[in-house]
Amino acid sequence: MKQRLFCLALAAALLTGCGAAPAGTTPDTAAVSSGRGEEAAETTASTGLHVLDSGDAQGFYSAGSSLDAGLSRLNYVDYATLTAAPLCADPACTHNSDTCTACLPEGQTLYGVKIFNEDRLVMMAARSPDYWPVLYTAARDGSDRQLLYEGSATAYLSVGDTLLMGDGAYVYFCVTEEDPENQALSGGLYRIPVTGGEAQRLFTTTNHTMVGVVDGGILCVFYDLTDPSGAGARHLRLYATDGSYTDLMSWTDADPARSFAVDGDRILWMAESGAAGWLKTDGSSGQVSVEWPFTVGTGEGEKLVNLDSRMPVLDGQLLVNVTGWDSDIVTDRYALNPETGSLTPLPLSYMAGELKRPLDLAAVVGDKVLCTFAVNYLPVSSVAEDGTTVEVEQAQARIGLLSLADFWAGNPNYEEITCAMPMAL
Repeated sequence: MKQRLFCLALAAALLTGCGAAPAGTTPDTAAVSSGRGEEAAETTASTGLHVLDSGDAQGFYSAGSSLDAGLSRLNYVDYATLTAAPLCADPACTHNSDTCTACLPEGQTLYGVKIFNEDRLVMMAARSPDYWPVLYTAARDGSDRQLLYEGSATAYLSVGDTLLMGDGAYVYFCVTEEDPENQALSGGLYRIPVTGGEAQRLFTTTNHTMVGVVDGGILCVFYDLTDPSGAGARHLRLYATDGSYTDLMSWTDADPARSFAVDGDRILWMAESGAAGWLKTDGSSGQVSVEWPFTVGTGEGEKLVNLDSRMPVLDGQLLVNVTGWDSDIVTDRYALNPETGSLTPLPLSYMAGELKRPLDLAAVVGDKVLCTFAVNYLPVSSVAEDGTTVEVEQAQARIGLLSLADFWAGNPNYEEITCAMPMAL
C-alpha cells in the first residue's frame, strides 16, 4: 500500500486565542510578526516583553518527526555551515530513540520550539495519554530538558502556532479554561519563571485571539459576547500585564473581517475587502485603498486575500496570499505597501507534488530569508497503527537562504542547506 505524507511543520502559522471565537462566526485573523519575521535578534538575560522566536543570528530550530521510530524530533539549522540535522551532539546517534537529545519520548508530540535566551529553549509539546500540552525548557543543545508547566483537562495551554512570550525572566502563555458547569470557554494569561516554579495567573481573558507584543503590551483581537445589540462587536485591544487595557480599533460583524500583524511599533491591518492600513498606540493611523488586479470578495468567481500566516510582514510590506473563493490553495502572492497601497507581485514559487506554492518563509537572517524552495517526495517505510509496515512517500523539503534583494526581484539564487535527514522548517 502506498500513501503520501506531507510532513510540513506543525507550528505553522495560524494563531489560537485564549478562548474560542463565537460559534457561527468567521473570526478575524491575526498574524504574529515583530516586524522582523523571526529576524535574528541578539538575546539577553534581561529584556522587555517580546514574542519568542525560533531563530537567531546563528541558526533556527524546528519541530519534526521520525517516521521509522514514530518520535517527535527537534531539528537545528546551522547558518555557518549551511547544514540542518537533529539537535544531537553524538555523531554515532541514529536519532530514533528517546535517548537522543533531539527526540521526545514515545507518545509525545512536539508543537514548537522557541529561543528564550542565549542559554535556554522553551518547547511546547503534548504528552499521552491525555495529550494536554506541556512546556519544557532545555539547554540550547537540547540537553537538560526540564518540565516547566503541565496542563490538565480543565486548564490547558492554547497551542495554535505556539505563541509564547518572554521578558528575560518569565515565560508568558495563554491557558484555556473549562468549567464543567458552564459550556463557555474562558482563559487566563499566565507566567512562570524559566528556571521553574509555580505558574502565576495574571488576569482573565475571554474570547481573544493573540496578535503579538507592541510597546510592551499584549495585542489581542477581542470578541465581545456581552454586546446587547447582537452586532458582534470586535475590538483590537492592547493589554498590560496587570490586565488593564486600551481599545485601539473597533468594528462589528457587519464590517469586513480584518487581519493584523505587528511591525515594530506599528500595527498593520488588512480587511477582507482588500483595504489596508496601519495604526500606532499613540493614536496615529493611516488607511489606503488598493487596486487589486481581480475582484476581491467571498462570492463565486471572486478571490480571497489574506496575510501570510507565518510571515505577514517583511521590510514593512504586508505579504498577501491570494486564494480562490472555494479553495484554500494559494495561487499568488503580493507585497502590499500599507502607506501607499501599491502592490508588487512576488513570483517565486515551487511545486509540491501537483500544487504550486509560494516560497515558505521561515525567518529573516540579516539581509537574507530562510525559506523552503522545493519539496520532493521520497519513498520510505513506516509502521502503521496496526503494526504493519507500509510504503509511504515522505515530503523532503529543500531549504536554503535567499538574499532579500533576490526575493524582491524574483531571482531564485538559493544557498541550499544540506539536510542530514528529511525535515521541514
